[in-house]
Amino acid sequence: MKNLIIITVVILNLIVVGLSGCIINGEGKGVLMLQITDAPPELKITKALINISNIEVHLIATGWYTVIGEEQTFDLIQLKDVKRALGNKTLPVGRYTQIRFNIDDAFVTIDGIEYKLTIPSKTILLISPFSINKNETTTLTIDFDVKKSIFSTGSNKYMMKPTIKIIED
Repeated sequence: MKNLIIITVVILNLIVVGLSGCIINGEGKGVLMLQITDAPPELKITKALINISNIEVHLIATGWYTVIGEEQTFDLIQLKDVKRALGNKTLPVGRYTQIRFNIDDAFVTIDGIEYKLTIPSKTILLISPFSINKNETTTLTIDFDVKKSIFSTGSNKYMMKPTIKIIED
C-alpha cells in the first residue's frame, strides 16, 4: 500500500512538471490590452464611480507584472454597452493565471445623492487564465456587473462586492 502511494505521488509530480513545461513561458513578447465595460443596473443608480489604482497579472512560474500603475476613475454607468481602454502593456509570452487590481475608492449616486461604497477588500483577485502569444495582442475586457455588485445594507449605506467577468476578445 505504501509503495502504491509513493508511485502515485511520483506519477502526479511527473504529470504536473510535464504539463507546466507545456504552458510555461515561451520566447518573445506580446501585448495585453485591457478594457472595461458594464451591464445596466437594477437600482436607480445614475453614477457608479470606481477609482482603480493598480492592475497586475500573474505569469506562471515567474510572478506578477504591473499592467497599469496609474490611478484611473471610471463611471460604470457610462460604460453600459461601451468599452473603454484601461491600457496596454508588452509582456513576456506565456500562460497567465490571475488578474489583480486595487480599487481605492468607490461612490454611487442614487436619486441624486452620492454615497461612499464600502468595499470589503480593496484588492480584487480574478482567477481567469489567458495566454500572451509572441507578436500578438491579447485583448481582455473586464465586465463589471453593477446590478450584482452594488446593494443596500440599510440606513442609506451601500456596499460593493464586485461581480466581474473577463471576456477575451
